[in-house]
Amino acid sequence: MMRWLGGLLACLCFCACSGPQSLLPANGPQTADDVLTRALARPLPKTAQGMARLDAYMKGERRSVDMIVILAMPNAVQMQAVSPTLDMLAVMATDGKRFVSFERGGEKCLIGDACPRNMARLVPIALSPEQLTPALLGRPPVLDLPEKRLEWDGKRELYVVTLGIDAGTHQQVFVSPKDFRIVGTVLFEKTERVASIEYIDGDRIPKTLRYKAKDTDVTVTMRTIDLDLPADVEAFALPCPSGMLQVEMPCVDPQPLPEARQKTP
Repeated sequence: MMRWLGGLLACLCFCACSGPQSLLPANGPQTADDVLTRALARPLPKTAQGMARLDAYMKGERRSVDMIVILAMPNAVQMQAVSPTLDMLAVMATDGKRFVSFERGGEKCLIGDACPRNMARLVPIALSPEQLTPALLGRPPVLDLPEKRLEWDGKRELYVVTLGIDAGTHQQVFVSPKDFRIVGTVLFEKTERVASIEYIDGDRIPKTLRYKAKDTDVTVTMRTIDLDLPADVEAFALPCPSGMLQVEMPCVDPQPLPEARQKTP
């Protein structure tokens, strides 16, 4: 099973998640495998580079900033938070294996494995590099589960592929019948909504991605993006600036030391 939340645990969904309402269109695919195969077969750009806007709400606090985004399939990412004059404020980069992140003028340079926890330190979307890169281009992570069913949401006119069983971890994937573009997905743990991704507008890639999870609501809006241009591989393996303290960041919380046993009086 593909884990795509990096330990996040609760709430929020794609739109209102109303249930399927009518029979499948007679002139379209009739199985979940067929719809999902077509959706996942849509080609993605090899690279994307340009400007984006980040708006994030975390535990009641808002963070908004312009960003330079550089993506290269399958798993390379660089994101820079920039000032209105395009001066770099902070950066996160990964080559798919390691990550580095630092702020301009800061004392520390964060390094470590490119796990979801570390990937979310600048942009709070807790996905691994091989999940985040295609997700920003329009292909969200999809659970690898044998149980699949296909339904039709007549209200939204979308295919709804459900992976897994309602009594456990399961995912709904919403697919447009026109071009088999994935327009959203919701992850559930039994009846509890864990996280969601919604795509809004766009042509080859979505113009807007909205990610929701526990205490987190993130919108990434692409502004000016060039596709399939050569990307400099050095952009994804940044060195820490000279003089900064390198700090290795863990992917899991350290285990507390066991409490000392109390002596029996």
